[in-house]
Amino acid sequence: MTPIGRSVGAEESERAARFRRLFASTLRTRGWREAQPLIEQHWHEFALTEPDVLLDVIKMLPSEVFIENPTWLIGVDHLRHAVAGEALRSTHLADPAALVSQSRGGGLKARLIAATGRIVSSRTAGRLPEAVAGATEAHRALRSAESDELAPLKATLPHLTIQWSRAMEIADHPGAVELYEDTYETALLFDQPDIARRAAASLAWMYAEQGHTHEARSWLDRGNGIDLPTSKYDTPLFLAAALLAVDALDRDEARAQLAMALRFPAGEYWAALLWVRSHLCSTPSDVTHVERDLSSELLHHPEALTNSGANLRYLDFARWVLNRPQSPVVRDPRAPLQRTTARDLIDSEVAYRQGSFDEALRRCAPLLTESTAPRFRASALLLTAASRFRLGRTKSGIEAFRQAHALAEHENLLLVFSMIDRTDLRELARLSGRELRPIVDVVHPHRTSSRPTHSLSRRERQVLSLLATELPNAEIAQRLFVTMNTLKSTLRNVYRKLGVHDRQSASDAAQMMGIDRSEH
Repeated sequence: MTPIGRSVGAEESERAARFRRLFASTLRTRGWREAQPLIEQHWHEFALTEPDVLLDVIKMLPSEVFIENPTWLIGVDHLRHAVAGEALRSTHLADPAALVSQSRGGGLKARLIAATGRIVSSRTAGRLPEAVAGATEAHRALRSAESDELAPLKATLPHLTIQWSRAMEIADHPGAVELYEDTYETALLFDQPDIARRAAASLAWMYAEQGHTHEARSWLDRGNGIDLPTSKYDTPLFLAAALLAVDALDRDEARAQLAMALRFPAGEYWAALLWVRSHLCSTPSDVTHVERDLSSELLHHPEALTNSGANLRYLDFARWVLNRPQSPVVRDPRAPLQRTTARDLIDSEVAYRQGSFDEALRRCAPLLTESTAPRFRASALLLTAASRFRLGRTKSGIEAFRQAHALAEHENLLLVFSMIDRTDLRELARLSGRELRPIVDVVHPHRTSSRPTHSLSRRERQVLSLLATELPNAEIAQRLFVTMNTLKSTLRNVYRKLGVHDRQSASDAAQMMGIDRSEH
């Protein structure tokens, strides 16, 4: 059946004019999410008789409609053919998304649009391996296409590849960076700055979270250099800037960037947002709010999206920051027990804090290679340095510390120095000839005023300093020439005055107050 196209100069029907006015008014007053369904509702009415009416109102929609749902591009393609007088099937036209089923046997453009619809569906449902497989296959088909097949794809391509890139990013696939970079270049080439900015924002975040700060800042500059109003697609841009500021110990700038991110829905960057927020908690109330929001988000997303890919790393890091150094990371009971770089790093620090230095070294070992991302490698080098130092392997500890310092300084990853306690950091810096005093004061701030140190007796301070060692209570009593009953009584007094209930918490308090092992 062919469309009944209007001849040049023919008047538009009254019903079409009413539809145009209704759509324009809804779009202006209620936004595109309310206006878009009107197209679907009137599809049958106009697709075969006045397809140009539908095509014109679709052109009023912002580009984010096609970014979020690439299957709409199929509807646009069908309407263009109809306007040109080509025959169309009269079925399955009520919803442009339904056109996917008609496109699987079509040309490259139709096949890639249909594939992208399936990739988006798999990604949002948490079927990440399926989404990556679809993106990989679509990318392969694109690269093997003939030049005459690529020509009709020019305007559509960035809309498709941005979705493939996101699928690979959320699944932690190494191909995400290259695909985002291709998307950025293609979007600029075909004058689609909104998609170019979105690709730059995602690249800035990916580089920032790995600790490649120079590359992250480069992509931040490129993204910010595209002059567009801010939107929800800028969330990774703000998160990248916030994390870079956190790493540089500039909390005021980090809070300012986070505030910008919080102006918009986090969308698929919800887990990344929680991680950045966890770094900026300064009160118990802040921690409570982030923990509450974390629990809420877990209930609203498929388990597959919280227990795999990049989200798993962000959530592990968020829990780590919220709980350290008082206790080990609280795992999501639904999460599978799988080893990841992030979990090896977290478990290394937990082992170090608990005095299991050999275990800390074992966990760190796989992270010390040159191929490991700077954030993880610098942290692992610091934990290795401190653990070797505690085991009496001072020379190799100093060497690891120097490597960590050089990497952290090059990438401006100053926050990683909080991985080890104040005493070890101060001693390793002194022995290696590295000056870290300003950093020490920021990552390990003095909190003497919040602890009743003036009320501790000399004996209680001696006991407190020994709690930071691995010595059992019996040996502590022997060193201080007191009975076990006297030691237990002294410990109760120390716990009461510090407001803590266990040895680890008292040891942490000693570090914050600057009481180290040299005092006994």
